[in-house]
Amino acid sequence: MNYRPEYSHSWSNKTYYEQIGLDPLGRESADEMLATLLGADADLAPLKRLIIEKTEGTPFFMEEMVQALFEQQVLARNGRVRLTRPLSELKIPSTVQAMLAARIDRLPAGEKDLLHMLAVIGREFSASFVHAVVGQNDDELDRMLDNLQFKEFIYEQPAAGEAEYVFKHALTQEVAYKSMLAERRRFLHSRIGQVIESLSSARIEDHLKELAHHYSRSDDVDQSCALPAARRRTGGRTFVRRSR
Repeated sequence: MNYRPEYSHSWSNKTYYEQIGLDPLGRESADEMLATLLGADADLAPLKRLIIEKTEGTPFFMEEMVQALFEQQVLARNGRVRLTRPLSELKIPSTVQAMLAARIDRLPAGEKDLLHMLAVIGREFSASFVHAVVGQNDDELDRMLDNLQFKEFIYEQPAAGEAEYVFKHALTQEVAYKSMLAERRRFLHSRIGQVIESLSSARIEDHLKELAHHYSRSDDVDQSCALPAARRRTGGRTFVRRSR
């Protein structure tokens, strides 16, 4: 598994644990990566130096910054990549989280709402499940999924049969999740839990962990309900499902 430096754990004393540090790219490797993304035009050398300076050689941050510059039309591609305004006019967020938040905020309203919903569903999801949560099955929803993939928020995964997707990076999902109102998150968790129950009624025991995750983050448990709650034990926790 991989984790960010601020994550703490208690595995260090395990005989089967080995830590491998993934350091930021050195200057030469960062230059090589940017040459792949932007080309080797000498006019872009000052921009590449700025990107490396701001990102400190973090590959994901570099990718997101280049993507953001294209989306803001600061960079244009017409046979070759060129800069459309002076570097002095660029306003670049200082963290990758801020960069992702800015990119999400610039999405059209429908795509932003869809990305928020996907972040609540989880890191991976199928197209059919997304359609079920939205409650419609149309070309417009598929078009928005394609657009989010084109903009590199999500990727389509190889799968037999229906399309399945995954967030490009766990941080992309995290920022999208945290960028919506808490009330909206609770509503979506409730809606997703209901869809899981509906689609998996014949094998509900296989999905208790997912249901516990979503319902525990929603307003779906009605404390004033007089009917007894259905309780099951899963993963050391009690799953409470409102009787309906």
